[in-house]
Amino acid sequence: MNKRTFIASLILILAILACNLPSGTTTQTPNAPVITDTAAVTFNTPIPTFTSLPTDTPLPSLTPTPTIPIVRPLDKGVNCRFGPGTEWVTITGLQPDQVATIQGKNSDASWWYVTTPNDGKPCWVAASVTQTAGNVANLPIVNPPQALVTDVSVKLDPKEISLPGCMGPVQPITIKGTINTNGPVKVKYYFKTEQGGDNPVEDLKFDSADSKTIEISYTPPAGPAGTYWIRLIIVNPNDKVGEATYKITCP
Repeated sequence: MNKRTFIASLILILAILACNLPSGTTTQTPNAPVITDTAAVTFNTPIPTFTSLPTDTPLPSLTPTPTIPIVRPLDKGVNCRFGPGTEWVTITGLQPDQVATIQGKNSDASWWYVTTPNDGKPCWVAASVTQTAGNVANLPIVNPPQALVTDVSVKLDPKEISLPGCMGPVQPITIKGTINTNGPVKVKYYFKTEQGGDNPVEDLKFDSADSKTIEISYTPPAGPAGTYWIRLIIVNPNDKVGEATYKITCP
């Protein structure tokens, strides 16, 4: 082989080798760590929830204990009576929106002695139909009142008697007397006539506040002509008088 042929063969071999070499080769550093792509790890951390702060709720207002104890009806109006019991007359009332001051109580605290806002007069309300506020333990015991006769009336039949010549016989008169009381009491009474004088004293028992009628017959004397009174007189428990008149004519 001549020198020219040898050089041509060498250039051909180098060209072939150049075509088989990889392009952009990277030179690795000896003993360098190999980095492997690892999938990212996802941590499911819960997102904190925010609880709304409570709104400003007003605290219940404290009702001060009254210095003087008070009372009001439970759910509807109640009667306020002259004495501690249903046998006493009702003198006023207490409505559900009204408050009365308590002045005392009866011996077993079943009734309160109060002053109402209506007229300021004292009366009694039942504890069973009312509610109280304040200290009622030290209230004084108030004795029941004395029942009284509150009204007396007299009616006559007939109210006019005609006596020719003012001579008899005389027609009798029916006398009806009515007595009202405000509570249980024994009443003493008598009738008195202008022409005939006093009748005997009688008793009449009332178990509760009531109105009772008593009736008697009276024959007046003949003449003279004129107008005369008849009275129903109460002597116990208090003084009270009822009166009516009749007329005698002498045609």
